[in-house]
Amino acid sequence: MKKYIIFILLIIGFIFLQSSSIYDNLSIRGVTPDFLLIVISLAAFVLGPVSGQIIGFITGFVLDIIPPVGLLGVSAFTYTIVGYGVGVLGQKVYGNSILITITFIFIVTLLKAAILSMLAAIFLEPGYFGYFAQGRIFLEAVMNSIITPILFIPIIKIEREMIT
Repeated sequence: MKKYIIFILLIIGFIFLQSSSIYDNLSIRGVTPDFLLIVISLAAFVLGPVSGQIIGFITGFVLDIIPPVGLLGVSAFTYTIVGYGVGVLGQKVYGNSILITITFIFIVTLLKAAILSMLAAIFLEPGYFGYFAQGRIFLEAVMNSIITPILFIPIIKIEREMIT
C-alpha cells in the first residue's frame, strides 16, 4: 500500500505542476517533458500491469477533465494502454536497470504520440500527425529520458527499503 501512496503523491504533485506557470518555464523549443507519463511508467514497472493500467486511467481521466478540455477520454485511453503495456513488458525485462528504464521511457513517449496522433486522425482531423511534426516528439522523448533517472533512483531506493 505504501508503494501506491508514493506514486499517487507524485502524480498529484505533477498534475499541479503541469497546471502551473512553472511548467511552461521547463519547455525547450515549446516542448515540455511529460512527468505524468514517466511516473505512470515507473509505477507500472514497480507495481505491475494492472496497477499501471489503473493509475494510467485515473491520471488520464483527471487530465481529460482539467481545462482546457479536448476530446474526453483520449488521455485516459492513452495512459491506460501505456500503463498496462509497460507493466507487462516491465515484468519480463525489468531488473531495476536504469538503462532499460530510460529506453522504455523513450519508446513509450513515441508510443504515446502515435496513439494520440491516431486518435486525433480518427476523431478530430483526418491525416493529423502533429505530434511528430518538426521533431517535437523526439525532443520530448529525449527530455523524458533525461528526467527519468531523477525519479527512478529515489523510487528504487524507497522500494528496496520497503522490501527489507
